Amino acid sequence: MDADDHPVEVVLKEARRFMVPLYQRKYQWGDKRLEPFWEDVSAKAAEVLEGESKFEHYMGALILSPVEEGSQIARTPRVQVVDGQQRLTTFQIYLAALREVARDHGLEDLMGHINGYLFNEPKNKDKDPLTRFKLTPTPSDRDIFHDIIEMSYEDVTHKHRNLFYGQRVPKNTSFPAFRAYHLFCTWIEEFAFHGPEEDSELDLEGESKTGGEDEVELEVLEERLEALLSAVLDRLKLVVITLGENDDAQVIFETLNSKGEPLLAMDLVRNNIFHRAEKQDAPVEDLYAKLWDPLDDMWWREPAPNARPRRPRLDHFLAHVLTAETGKKISVRELYAEYRAFAVPKGKPRFDDVEHELKLLERYAPLYETLEGRAKEDPALYWLGRKLAEWQVTTVFPVALQIGGSDLPAPEKMHLAQLIYSFLARRAMCGLTTKNLNKVFQSIAEVFLRQGPSVEAFRGYFNQRSGDSTRFPRNDEFRRGILDGNAYSIAPRTRLVDILWELETASRSHMAESATKPTGLWVEHVLPQTWTDEWPFPDGQTHEIYSDEPDALARRTLVHSLGNLTLLTGGLNISSGNSGFAVKKEKFEEHTGLFLNKWFAKKNHWTEAEIRERGERLAAMAAQIWIDLE
Repeated sequence: MDADDHPVEVVLKEARRFMVPLYQRKYQWGDKRLEPFWEDVSAKAAEVLEGESKFEHYMGALILSPVEEGSQIARTPRVQVVDGQQRLTTFQIYLAALREVARDHGLEDLMGHINGYLFNEPKNKDKDPLTRFKLTPTPSDRDIFHDIIEMSYEDVTHKHRNLFYGQRVPKNTSFPAFRAYHLFCTWIEEFAFHGPEEDSELDLEGESKTGGEDEVELEVLEERLEALLSAVLDRLKLVVITLGENDDAQVIFETLNSKGEPLLAMDLVRNNIFHRAEKQDAPVEDLYAKLWDPLDDMWWREPAPNARPRRPRLDHFLAHVLTAETGKKISVRELYAEYRAFAVPKGKPRFDDVEHELKLLERYAPLYETLEGRAKEDPALYWLGRKLAEWQVTTVFPVALQIGGSDLPAPEKMHLAQLIYSFLARRAMCGLTTKNLNKVFQSIAEVFLRQGPSVEAFRGYFNQRSGDSTRFPRNDEFRRGILDGNAYSIAPRTRLVDILWELETASRSHMAESATKPTGLWVEHVLPQTWTDEWPFPDGQTHEIYSDEPDALARRTLVHSLGNLTLLTGGLNISSGNSGFAVKKEKFEEHTGLFLNKWFAKKNHWTEAEIRERGERLAAMAAQIWIDLE
């Protein structure tokens, strides 16, 4: 038996046939395996684009058993895949999808390069026509897999159109390899047009690949696709174990596929910490009981809410701590390597002893629990944590930990928390991108590390930045965003509900009783998206929804603005629908006690003028809720 680690490029470039034995399962990777695979690849591609070279990422083991065939001269060698065939098949499907996106954009050189990892050049004595394929799956998968590898996207989707349900391949398809191919095509196309988007949700509906909506220079698009190829070939590694003639492949396969629980990244970190503690002759059991045992609670092993990639809270907690302590971007996917580099940088321990190292985690743990709502260590952090949960944002956590762990007075901590919330809300209402939030808050963590957390340092950071991806919208831009922006497009919907509820709270007089936000609130268009003749234009005319008349074009924009949106309970939302304003007004008065809807009681009709009037009122309130930078 011989074991070594190799980049994927080395594994696939060699001329040989990977044969999957009959006793292996057919391809079975579903969304829960494909999502983290793509996240690993796209994260490494982002590193390639940014010129970073951090840690190599191991994707698991590949166990091979050479097939003895006498003389190998002029014949392509064959190896049996004892274990790792699901992973190997996924790499091949991914490369085929990447080739097809390259084909869409006429990148023939890139296509040819990719094909070198999918196909062999048959030799003189090769008789089997399947020799040209690098991988030969089990018979149940073979036909569709080889179609994916050999045919264009258009041809293979046409041939297997029976596997589609509408424009997507359903999760319960009998051919998961085809769904994997379809999803990869969608995700790769999205990456090509928009670049890395760490905070965005993956499209798991698998709608047909249609190309991007944005204009992107071909040079930029090619660079992104090449980064996706380099990420897989150069930045990902496999541990390749090659069996000898006396090794029993079946016994090894059964042993490797037993039901043992895999170690988490934090298990490896814990083992590393206490291994070093033993070397220091530290009281290991006492340290464990006092400083680590609280982190062994099952709560810490549950998936961290709203965080990507999907990992236990303990993993994300440690990544946030490392960013707070270093100001650097930390990869959760390489957490163990990141922590070793932090604890013992360049071979020199950062801490005097392991006890001080563990006390760092002890100091941050209750602050993280406060952000998650489990503890109430700090009022500002608790309030901010509840807002971040509504907004499904966790990239703020390193900065929040720095604020919570500082000796700032309580009013300044709350001011910083409000500024962070305002930054998120103002950008959303101005239609500015959220895809760079991780970089923004990592940079702020770096500033806070140098200068110390403060309102002054926060302002200083944003006063130097005016670009679309980073700026803090000031009052004029914020007002324009509320009056003219498409607030209804704010996603996920919990963000828009939170915005409207804050406006509801601000609408209440000081004499009114405070109210807890009800569950099941829906966002309602007052003037419906699909208006009828019951909603005439100011001049009394009526126009179809998709008319090119200027009034209809203006209404299609204004109908989604904040001035035309309100909150209702689910039942009332359904019953009000596209009714005329008189009917809606009556239902508002009868069924809802929200102050936000009392505005409509004074109105006899609802047109563009009333939407703008209400928009101005909401904009004035919003400027007080989501405070300006100064």
